[in-house]
Amino acid sequence: MTKPLPKRASVIIIGGGIQGLSVAFNLIEKGERDILVLDAGYWQGGASGRNGTLIRPGFASLAWTELFVLTVNEWKTWSKRLGENVMFTQRGYSVVSEQEKSEAMLLEGLKVQKRLGVNSRMLTRREIDDMLPAINKSRVRAVQHQPDGGVAPHHAVMKALFSFCERNGADIRYRTRITGVERTGERVSGVWVGDELVQAGCIVSCAGPNNPDIAAMASVGINGFGMRIEAMALEPTRPLIKPAIALIDSLAYFHQTSRGEVVGGTEVPERPRMSLQVDFPVMANMAKVYLEMFPQLGEVRILRHWAGQLHASSDYAPLLGEHPAVRDLWFSAGWSYGFAGAPAAGKLIAEGIIKGHIDHRMKPFALDRFEKTGPIVEGGIVLA
Repeated sequence: MTKPLPKRASVIIIGGGIQGLSVAFNLIEKGERDILVLDAGYWQGGASGRNGTLIRPGFASLAWTELFVLTVNEWKTWSKRLGENVMFTQRGYSVVSEQEKSEAMLLEGLKVQKRLGVNSRMLTRREIDDMLPAINKSRVRAVQHQPDGGVAPHHAVMKALFSFCERNGADIRYRTRITGVERTGERVSGVWVGDELVQAGCIVSCAGPNNPDIAAMASVGINGFGMRIEAMALEPTRPLIKPAIALIDSLAYFHQTSRGEVVGGTEVPERPRMSLQVDFPVMANMAKVYLEMFPQLGEVRILRHWAGQLHASSDYAPLLGEHPAVRDLWFSAGWSYGFAGAPAAGKLIAEGIIKGHIDHRMKPFALDRFEKTGPIVEGGIVLA
């Protein structure tokens, strides 16, 4: 029998994926125990169970790099703090340029990264041969390598987060859909689940593609649009690819798992729709890119092909913080690298709620930046 919903919670988090559970985890570490997490779907049913799991600290802009230096530092500590192994392996992350323009972007980004102490460098041709011996060298113009980057399998991460939060008193409910957000004057004061009102001290929306719906329930708007990302896994092969890889010009990203599967995807324009059904043309494009960069994969079979949904901001940078038009409604939204960035987002939002202070690393990602400071320009992301 399902236990009844509480009448009130200090913090209600909408969304039980890695973003929502990261916020809950960080709140618990700061002493907050009265937390209710509500998710309309099932555990790992959203992007947290469908992503590429790649993590890197360095980008081309100051704002992105500061945020992701923090997130990598957080990833390093999660296993110890959560009490379970999240399996974050720092096998390195190589960003590959195929054209002159993207090479210039990598070189400029390297200057930003060096200012912030990121361990990154441009590889020599000999180092490329050693690091990526199987790659088609004729397509490679330059490679920026970040040794501290890597991967973390989502099932291990989500298990560790869920167990920690539940063990420390958070009330986590899946298959529990929010039907409304209650407003009292200029602040939000609770959520509706069917005909039940749960009052809240504050609300944090980490609802992925449903973040605009949550905003609308509070009679406010947020920047961005819904989009789909598709990925696939190939059958296991001998070790072929050492680091995680992003191909800036081919809009591709992938890595090889410990089982030998090559997992990743490419971004291609497709018919606009929000669905978990996969498209054959997208799969064909992925296969084409894989074959062009790693010809040895030509005879390897495709095991799985899946789609995921997200809500991306118009500059593809996250939307982090309290909504400027209504108090006590916080967002971690607009993500295109949400799995990788969750540790930093959870830490910064929890600090904002508990201390009432907005960290300088979160300020550039404010929800109203488009009206105040303009979009964030970042050339190092791999999205169409």
